[in-house]
Amino acid sequence: MSDIKVAVVGCGQWGTNQVRTYASLPGASLAWLVDASPKNLQRAKNFSETAKTAGELKEALQDKDLQAVVIATNSESHHALAKMSLEAGKHVMVEKPLALNVKDAKELVKIAKDKDLILMTGHLLLYHPAVRYLKELVNSGELGQILYLYSTRVNLGAIRKNENALWSLAPHDISVMLYLMDQNPDKALANGKCFLQKDIEDVVFFSLDFPGGQVAQAQVSWLDPHKIRKFTVVGSKKMVTFDDMEATEKIRIYDKGVNQEKRYGSYDEVLTLRDGDIHIPYFKMQEPLKIEAGHFIECINEHKKPLSDGQNGLDVVKILAAVSLSLKEERAVKI
Repeated sequence: MSDIKVAVVGCGQWGTNQVRTYASLPGASLAWLVDASPKNLQRAKNFSETAKTAGELKEALQDKDLQAVVIATNSESHHALAKMSLEAGKHVMVEKPLALNVKDAKELVKIAKDKDLILMTGHLLLYHPAVRYLKELVNSGELGQILYLYSTRVNLGAIRKNENALWSLAPHDISVMLYLMDQNPDKALANGKCFLQKDIEDVVFFSLDFPGGQVAQAQVSWLDPHKIRKFTVVGSKKMVTFDDMEATEKIRIYDKGVNQEKRYGSYDEVLTLRDGDIHIPYFKMQEPLKIEAGHFIECINEHKKPLSDGQNGLDVVKILAAVSLSLKEERAVKI
């Protein structure tokens, strides 16, 4: 099987990571580097001397041998570049968010379906070994019934001018919430504030209600003294945390909970606290970006649905849109 010829569009700070990954990825051949900045292209060329360069995507899309396009540009251009690539008959992996509104995201999903092409969204945390392990814990029943979960994604910077903290940071958390809950929420409620720039929220708190009775909450901000990247999942049997700032002990399983016991000689139930051991499991760490890129190539070769496919990207955009509306109108919003 011949290597899949790939173009990376956007060779800035994050795009350079994509270039590095695809330049050494088995099964992939980095054929094109696309960026309006000659400086960015020159830096990207250090990873692949054989890749051709272009200032615009149109030039690369004229290459009939090009099979796939990886879009790592600013979020405002995601829809236009992804649409252009799909209409040219190329498989597409686009960084989060898939688009900046539901209408545009739906359009991309439809084009990919009509043309029988792979459309994948860059929800990187779904390819993180710790998140995969967390999903296995949930599926195994070891945690019991999932009651609620919450996440914190804060730091001082990077401050954006073209999107708020919600659209910049929350796609990571929302994608993991959907992955773990295996269902979509039906209601969103949010609160946030703009401190540094007009109409651009620097901090957002939001909650999502799920049909099964569970609730998920998140805090995202680029105006915080701490750098925190943490999830907590509370089950009826056990609880677990995923701390991505930990170098090695990223997952901690807490044998803690509340038991309902019959009172002797009575029909009443007594709630008793259970405080057991903390287990830190071992799992093999691999670079999530490399796993994600390999999955994209595998899906193209085998023509199978990606874990973070276009529909998954659309689902996240729907939630982002609902949270945004809740912020604007200061009310709960149905999804």
